[in-house]
Amino acid sequence: MLWSKPEKRFKGTWEDRLDGIFSAGVTYTGKSVLDVGCNMGVVAYEISKLRPSSIHGIDVLRPHIETARMIFLGSPVESRFDCLNLGSQKLGRVLRPRYDIVMLLAIYHHMQASIGQKKAREVLADIVRRTQTIVARVPPRKDRELIELLSGEGFSVKGTHVSPLGSHVIVLERY
Repeated sequence: MLWSKPEKRFKGTWEDRLDGIFSAGVTYTGKSVLDVGCNMGVVAYEISKLRPSSIHGIDVLRPHIETARMIFLGSPVESRFDCLNLGSQKLGRVLRPRYDIVMLLAIYHHMQASIGQKKAREVLADIVRRTQTIVARVPPRKDRELIELLSGEGFSVKGTHVSPLGSHVIVLERY
């Protein structure tokens, strides 16, 4: 049963998940945002309230993408949501050449599990080459691994935030 393993349970509340994303010093207004593993677009919707120029979300589950599209109906923010496996060869054609901000919210460990560690590193490198700023949320004790990987792509930590319930948010910028 899925819920019999403690590590598979829902981690935190939406307030906790959003906490560091807005208090870590990132300016979203007027910026293009890529939300990798966007789920149902809840985080993207909250970001849209700050008036970014555009939001592009990618998730592997079609019902999540359909929900995100519905949430953004009537939104003044340009948005696009694509159902796509991050291991797909289509990824390079779906992504824009540049984004101001890439959101990697609790997604990298899922990438490793679904497409393997080597492919996950390759895909992540391709995604982050398109930006100057990354906002990442990682499970506790996984932050060093992601920081090391992204430092190899020219990023350094600009700020960190740990929410009261333990959600780790890291902001990285290309140096």
